[in-house]
Amino acid sequence: MVGSSRAGFTLLEVMVSVAIIGIALVTLIGSQSQSISIATISRFETTASFLARWKLTELALAGFDDLHSTEGDFDEEFAQFHWKVEVRDLGEEDTGIKGVDELLKVVDLVIFSDFENEESFAVREIIMAPVKPVPGT
Repeated sequence: MVGSSRAGFTLLEVMVSVAIIGIALVTLIGSQSQSISIATISRFETTASFLARWKLTELALAGFDDLHSTEGDFDEEFAQFHWKVEVRDLGEEDTGIKGVDELLKVVDLVIFSDFENEESFAVREIIMAPVKPVPGT
């Protein structure tokens, strides 16, 4: 047939198109996977920071003399999270401040989870004993 035109794509054009689509899909799937991973980490850090503030508030309300190293679990709503508190006294040797013995404590709190990647969130706080007023001043 002279003068007839062939409509359609050649095999080479189809193969190049499929390769381009394949590369684009692999890139998109990889970035989606990375964004899910980042969202999971962000959710853990947000929840752990909330739980750390909650636990530090409980410790502060317990009183300076009742601070001691311990560990435990959170309630049912946060059952996959656990906490560990280490308390130690800060003295003159640690701070270089005279007369500070038995007035300061360092509280190290670690929040960790049962998740596969075993993430943890650590906070350190220095707590001072209540200062008693001097009579007659």
